[in-house]
Amino acid sequence: MDVIVRAPLMQEKIKGLLDGGEFSGVSLSFTEKKGIELVFHASGENIASLDVASIIKSAVKATDFGKGIMLSVIIK
Repeated sequence: MDVIVRAPLMQEKIKGLLDGGEFSGVSLSFTEKKGIELVFHASGENIASLDVASIIKSAVKATDFGKGIMLSVIIK
């Protein structure tokens, strides 16, 4: 499954946090950047039953840099 993280700020930090990381059973690998969109491939056991968007948002918002930024997560 592909995951698009739209964030106008802190893109490199978000990419560094998520690329190669595993969050609540979701493994992410960076695929490409399209403007303000960062595209990741998500995989994991039972991934269809997980709320991947919420897991990713929570991971970013839990960081010092992520507390004040606006972002959206789209699952494709």
